[in-house]
Amino acid sequence: MNKRLITTPEVYKKIPGLILITGIVDVTKPNREAIKEYLHQSWDALRAQALEKGYRTHPLIAQWRAALTQAGIHVKHYAPSIEAIAKRATNMPEPFSINPLVDAYNALSMNLVLPLGAYDIDQLSGNLNLRTAQEGESFTALGGSSNEPTMTSEIIYADDFDVLTRQFLWRQSEKAKITEKTKQFLFVCELLESMGSEVQTHAEKLIKQKFKDFFNVEIQDFTVDKEV
Repeated sequence: MNKRLITTPEVYKKIPGLILITGIVDVTKPNREAIKEYLHQSWDALRAQALEKGYRTHPLIAQWRAALTQAGIHVKHYAPSIEAIAKRATNMPEPFSINPLVDAYNALSMNLVLPLGAYDIDQLSGNLNLRTAQEGESFTALGGSSNEPTMTSEIIYADDFDVLTRQFLWRQSEKAKITEKTKQFLFVCELLESMGSEVQTHAEKLIKQKFKDFFNVEIQDFTVDKEV
């Protein structure tokens, strides 16, 4: 049985109308040229929108800022990932590149103007859990070296043993990061019902299309999770 995303009811209470698009992608030989081209296209589009509308006041980013603030997250210190990318785009004419796999889902995030992250399946201890934290759970940010412990009831992604992302849409950890050696990853794209059904439908179609284009595979266990 594949590992999967499990979301606790407390998270839906903190983020009303939360929608999670998730699935598993087997990494075949990536289409590097297609990913590179799409990364530049997505960066240019996001940069233009962020310069015109503001990286904080873009309609989709603004909705996330409001939802996170309502959930008790201080967005000034813990900005959602898509806001951080949009801010970076306003200052850089050329996109940053990590590796083809990360570039692929970052480009999707930029194109959709929605948060989208991924975790290496082989590095997960059990399932991926979206839950609230206890005080003082250990966390080391990607590229960091010091412990940044969690606060009580903050929203986190975690596996059965470790915190993988703090403050819901903020920073990921070293564990389960995507590298060129990743063979399979679980992705999550987060959006809100208030953004409208067209945004959700477009996101679902584009994610399926682009991952197939880039890796020549169909997404496994493609799921749209929401509170029922």
